Amino acid sequence: MKEIGIYVLVVDAQAKRLKTIMLAAAELAALRLKDFPGTNHKGTETDQRDRVFRLLDKNGDGKISIEELTEVMEELGAPGEDAREMMQLLDSNSDGSLSCDEFHMFQEQVI
Repeated sequence: MKEIGIYVLVVDAQAKRLKTIMLAAAELAALRLKDFPGTNHKGTETDQRDRVFRLLDKNGDGKISIEELTEVMEELGAPGEDAREMMQLLDSNSDGSLSCDEFHMFQEQVI
């Protein structure tokens, strides 16, 4: 029984660490908004979230791939394994990428 409690603590700590990294990735993208064409800083929160998503979706296919997520994570100094763990946590339909809806659901839960 004690081992289950330890496992839950490890999983909770891991989830918090990954959320912190993803928030940092979103903040990094938000900082780049000033350089993003067509950005006005007076947009709604939804507009800002869409812009952050588009910045993370580097190839513009409407999804954040594991490669795109890994690139952002590495820019933040996090190992690639963190990107894979994050993808597993956030990819609710298990298609191997993050849709705009999945990204927004994550942001609503942690912000």
